Amino acid sequence: MSPGQLMGTGGSSPPPSDAISVTDSFVSFNDSAVPRNVFILRFDAGYNMTEPSRAEYFLAKGGLPNSPGLPQIETRINSFQELSSYAEYALVPWFSVFVNAPYVWLNPDVNGNAHGAGDMQYGLKLCTWTSGGFIATIQLKLYQDSASPYLGTDHWSFEPGLLAAYQITDKFLLEGQVRYWIPLGGTDFAGDVLEYGLGLSYGKRQAGFWFTPVAECVGWTCLGGKTMLASSPTNYVIEDARNQTIVNGYLGIRLGYGSFDVFAGYGRCFTGDAWARDNVRLEVRFIY
Repeated sequence: MSPGQLMGTGGSSPPPSDAISVTDSFVSFNDSAVPRNVFILRFDAGYNMTEPSRAEYFLAKGGLPNSPGLPQIETRINSFQELSSYAEYALVPWFSVFVNAPYVWLNPDVNGNAHGAGDMQYGLKLCTWTSGGFIATIQLKLYQDSASPYLGTDHWSFEPGLLAAYQITDKFLLEGQVRYWIPLGGTDFAGDVLEYGLGLSYGKRQAGFWFTPVAECVGWTCLGGKTMLASSPTNYVIEDARNQTIVNGYLGIRLGYGSFDVFAGYGRCFTGDAWARDNVRLEVRFIY
């Protein structure tokens, strides 16, 4: 099969091992388009989240009758921390499966602190196009309603997405994503969310020490659902979340030695609507 063809269609034979023209990835806040064998241990911290139940994307609706989320109406999540273990295995160079297991610490303003398991994630990647220095990958992700009380969305979710990577030059790599998050159930707050982003890195992996600075941008647009903004547990307003858009910018750097690397990044929300206003990420990654 020559580069530029769709893979795995009709009666075509599987692509050869060198069919994937982009084999590395340096983004962190965008999903990687490269199917491969990788393990990532990741720590996230977010600060100042004033509408945690928006579209039930982060947390379930809480504080109201028959709502499964936090017991009291919440004015703000002062901070949250998440430690996740991500493992991906490529059965062939163009197809992989993955699982992500998070553990969450929540520090609300009104409700008591909580910690426990977050919602599990399972998925697959299928690289469907490669041409020169470009690849496009279909990703399917399933979020399991498995979190400890008050630490998840209280419903399953499904997220199809299209991921891509383009090797602009030997050292400049552009990576992007479009993902569509669909809640399977939930309350009247639950709504579809469109996520999109780009990341640009400079540098490449080498046999010895290497590093790559990375700049990323990620946006979310709510296509439905509701959100609650509260100044106190008794003073709140419920709004339609439709068309609310959040845009975050991130700067980070990867430092590596061969197939092992560490990443440190900081993110800031640029829009009035926000998930967390400030974000910090640290991760350790091993490609095997």
